Amino acid sequence: MMADLTTAREIGFVTRAKRYVFFVEGLPSAKINDIIVDKDGNRALVQSLSDSYVMALALDPVYVRAGTRYMLPREPYLLALGDHLFGRVINSLGEPIDGGKSFPVGDIPLVLDADAPGIELRVPVKDQLYTGCTLVDTLLPIATGQRQLIFGGDHAGKSSFLIDVVRHQKAADFVSIYVLIGKSVSELGRVSREILTGKEGAKVMIIAALSDQLPSRIAIAPSVGFAIAEHFQKQGKDVLVILDDLDAHAKYLREIALLEERLPGRESYPGDLFYQQAHLMERSGTFVKEHGGGSITTLPVVATEAQNFSSIIPTNLMSCTDGHLMFVPELQGQGIYPAINEERSVTRMGRQAQTLTQKQLSARVRLHLSKFRQQREYSQFSVQLKDDVRAALKLGEMLEYALRQNPGDTIPADAQVPLVALTLTPFLEEKEVEFFVTNKEKLRKAIEDDPDLQELRAGARAGMPLDAYLSLMGSKHDVFEKICHS
Repeated sequence: MMADLTTAREIGFVTRAKRYVFFVEGLPSAKINDIIVDKDGNRALVQSLSDSYVMALALDPVYVRAGTRYMLPREPYLLALGDHLFGRVINSLGEPIDGGKSFPVGDIPLVLDADAPGIELRVPVKDQLYTGCTLVDTLLPIATGQRQLIFGGDHAGKSSFLIDVVRHQKAADFVSIYVLIGKSVSELGRVSREILTGKEGAKVMIIAALSDQLPSRIAIAPSVGFAIAEHFQKQGKDVLVILDDLDAHAKYLREIALLEERLPGRESYPGDLFYQQAHLMERSGTFVKEHGGGSITTLPVVATEAQNFSSIIPTNLMSCTDGHLMFVPELQGQGIYPAINEERSVTRMGRQAQTLTQKQLSARVRLHLSKFRQQREYSQFSVQLKDDVRAALKLGEMLEYALRQNPGDTIPADAQVPLVALTLTPFLEEKEVEFFVTNKEKLRKAIEDDPDLQELRAGARAGMPLDAYLSLMGSKHDVFEKICHS
């Protein structure tokens, strides 16, 4: 695309360049994050300013030479935002890259460095973002507006979990924005096949900043994701943003900073790395109606080596998020899904969004699991076990199995509660673990569909005290027996 230099506000000349980083003299009105273009329409992003020059990052794959003219356009670079983004794959400049229909003419300026809304524009979290994963929704709940870090080693099932979360939001009418940062084309193909198919008109989109693209495009991808998220949030919608992953994002920021000859900090990352990523996380939250209402929930992802989470990126993100889910490759290798170590995972906001039944059930399950793991460790040194120890081991095994599910299989929240609570009732007290393993799917299907058990789902939604809820479940003993022996 050719650019008309006669319409430029100002014109400058490149004095020197290093790969995609170059320096321009003669743009006195330029501001950081302005888009400048050359005569062929190739774009660049203003990164920093000095008294005598502007430093910019090329956004298009072009060999920048000294003497090239760049202009500052009279109009800002515009994005085309709206419902036409749903079901599409776009790049970090808002352009479609999936071969589908072209977008309408853009009408919203690209703002990469917006300030997070102040406390006066926020409201306390009160709603839960249901992932469809029993372990997370029960023991490690995520509230709408929360920032929950997802981290763990490669092949730990993080991507499968995130894909399932997005699928579950289709029924919840969330807007889901999946930002792929520094991933391969094959990974884009896998994710798009999984989340862009299914329910017609689902509010899902992918922003793809792939590893074969310029680092400058990859570096701005999270900011573009939030710019789009805020557009929908100000329409009163609930938005889920997945940033996969911020470890790769940080490495590209490091490369850019070193080319810019900025003084490196810890592990050679730029000194303002924490600010850059925390500044993004702060844009999450639930907001007052005067600010559009709606919410932005963020799931930043970090790939770590094995269980090492003491390096700069995980620790930085832990300090600017509201909790984390730790994925463990060893659990994934054992066929456990989700492969989350709940003992080393944290949620700081989600429990206040749970119903009373969920809160009390979560507390009791965590207590039983703690006892179970302690007793399991001690039982390795004993041949004869007391009856209470044997009962604790059996209950713990049942609870662990109740919290597991298959990849791609999401469970409604009001069905999760009775399925887990069933392990605490007399119905399973006299039965062996194998009985529950054999009949779990039958019981789950009946809880979701059987009219005789719909009262249990309604009770879970209403937030009954747990003891009253367990009594209600006890009254369905004969129904459960009939289901298991049918």
